Amino acid sequence: MIPPHILDQRYRTFYEITPDLVCTLDENGIILDVNKRMLEHFGYLKNEVVGKSCFDFITLEYKKIALGGFKEMKDKGVGPLIEIQLFKKNHSTFFGLCRGAKIGDETETSNIYLITIQDVSVMHESLERAKHAEAQIEKKYDELKKMYDTLMMVESKYQNLYESSPDLLRTIDMNGVIVNCNKSYANNLGYEKNEIIGSSIFKHTDERSYADLEKGVDEWKASGVMSNIEIWLKRKDGSSFPTLFSGNNLYDEKGNLVGRTVSFRDISDIYAARSRIEQDQKKINQQYDDLKKANLLLIAAEKKFRSLYDTSPDLMRAISPDGIITDCNDAYAINLGYAKQEVIGMSIFDHTAEKSIDSMRQTFDSWKSGLRITNKEVWMKRKDGTIFPALLSATTFYDGDDEMRSNTIIKDITEVYDARKKIEENEAHIREQYEQLRKTDKSKEEFLTMITHELKTPLVPIQGYVDILLTDAFGKLTDAQRQRLEIIKLNSKTLSKLMTDLLDVQKIEIGQLRVSKARHNLADLLQRLVENMKPTMEKYDIKILTQLQPDLFCLCDSLRIEQVINNLISNAIDFCPKDNGKILIKLYAENNNAKIVVKDNGIGISKNKLEQIFVKFYQIDTSATREHGGSGLGLVVCKGIIEAHGGKIWAESEGDGNGTEIHMLLPLD
Repeated sequence: MIPPHILDQRYRTFYEITPDLVCTLDENGIILDVNKRMLEHFGYLKNEVVGKSCFDFITLEYKKIALGGFKEMKDKGVGPLIEIQLFKKNHSTFFGLCRGAKIGDETETSNIYLITIQDVSVMHESLERAKHAEAQIEKKYDELKKMYDTLMMVESKYQNLYESSPDLLRTIDMNGVIVNCNKSYANNLGYEKNEIIGSSIFKHTDERSYADLEKGVDEWKASGVMSNIEIWLKRKDGSSFPTLFSGNNLYDEKGNLVGRTVSFRDISDIYAARSRIEQDQKKINQQYDDLKKANLLLIAAEKKFRSLYDTSPDLMRAISPDGIITDCNDAYAINLGYAKQEVIGMSIFDHTAEKSIDSMRQTFDSWKSGLRITNKEVWMKRKDGTIFPALLSATTFYDGDDEMRSNTIIKDITEVYDARKKIEENEAHIREQYEQLRKTDKSKEEFLTMITHELKTPLVPIQGYVDILLTDAFGKLTDAQRQRLEIIKLNSKTLSKLMTDLLDVQKIEIGQLRVSKARHNLADLLQRLVENMKPTMEKYDIKILTQLQPDLFCLCDSLRIEQVINNLISNAIDFCPKDNGKILIKLYAENNNAKIVVKDNGIGISKNKLEQIFVKFYQIDTSATREHGGSGLGLVVCKGIIEAHGGKIWAESEGDGNGTEIHMLLPLD
């Protein structure tokens, strides 16, 4: 331990040689004492400072901050760390970090305050540059604040100077053992003071700073001084923080080296600011590199686009708001018969045919009003007086002088113009032919409707008389007669169905197929159809099965839906084997639709023919041995009816011999 009888002299020495600016104030802010460092920094003699208000040395804009800090110091005994701007005797200014504390402990009635000021102008300028002008940050943080060089113990009234200093202070002996520390040191590291006394300095040092601390110790042994070494201290809870570490030797009154007083200043904020500055510098360097690359790319792009501009087959020109040509490409000059230097400075109207002057003026005014011009047709005039049609498009750009310019592209459409004239002539001829074809088509439709109706008319009495004859109303028939009448009846029905299909197809093609929709239970409708078809099924020894989901209601034309299902079942009968034929009809809900599937175990359809079965007059089997004939119209009618209901119909098959499935979707109500 340091002998108490030498304390006064050491604290007095510490007051005088500390690297910070130190002064003593009374309760009104009057300066009672200043150290040599402060006098040298401000450029005053001691008698020019003592007795004056400390606020006389603070710039006007920072006096309010200083008054607030002084008031807090009087109220709490320790003032806040504040940044203020001060001016020297030569009227120059600097920024300082200022903090103060009352001298004496709780038992003393003294109203004397110790103030320390550290010149942070360099740090302030660095932070300002980082905050307001990142792009101009070129200089790294060169020097950190100077710390206390030595801490000497002075007379007892200055003991509190050591204890109440805002910096972290500790005193060690020659073996690196801590023999004393102030409150700031103990509080900041999270220890009681008695836990610190007797500890090694390495206990409070983060491992990353062991080497720096050893280097500092070696420097101290060689020169007796340690100054501004960055050390990371470690708290009791294991956390660490950066500090600036400075120290001076302590001697007794005989001049013997007895230890060293060390000052630590927490530079967490400065460290963070420095990190931000380094990061900003990296970003700036990266941005500079990016800008440099971008500039090279722009130069290359400019050359490239200039070459594209000059060699473009389109006619290009740039014009000013006065309509004067300021630039043009080679194609423009050559096409109009000028040398390039002749074109520059001419008016756009010099190159406009007389019949397009008004149109060009309107286009020019539209561009000046901010509109984009696209494919405006104008007639251009060459140097030799010949004219040609062109499409003109114009956009706006700004030149290096920030004046608005028009970049105009002109396409010579002479060939297009000639072709358009031919097209117009051809279109007139085509329209004439179209009208003739339309009349022919209408006559064809009228003839088809008439012939279908006329063919159907004689079938009515034929079918009627055949039915009467089959009842033996005109006498008993022989088996041969009855058999032939049945053939007549069957063929008349086939012919009637053919006429009906022809009429329906005709209506579908001209968009006149009408459906009368009402709400129907599809399961009941299908079940009724199956019951009606059972006699036919039994005749051909074909089984018909159903899987019908009940209570599926649909807005539909029941007669048309029955027509579709009858058609599909008749087709299935045609192609089912007559000894073990099977037809399955399924009905179920799928999303918002009712799905109907008619499946048979017949001859099937090749996958490459599935789409063709819905084409008019297409027949899968054209052999003469088919038991039932077919027109190739039934599925076309089915497709038209389903689509008229807003539905969809398609076929699926695994190929020849694997049967066929017809799928239908009808919207549910």
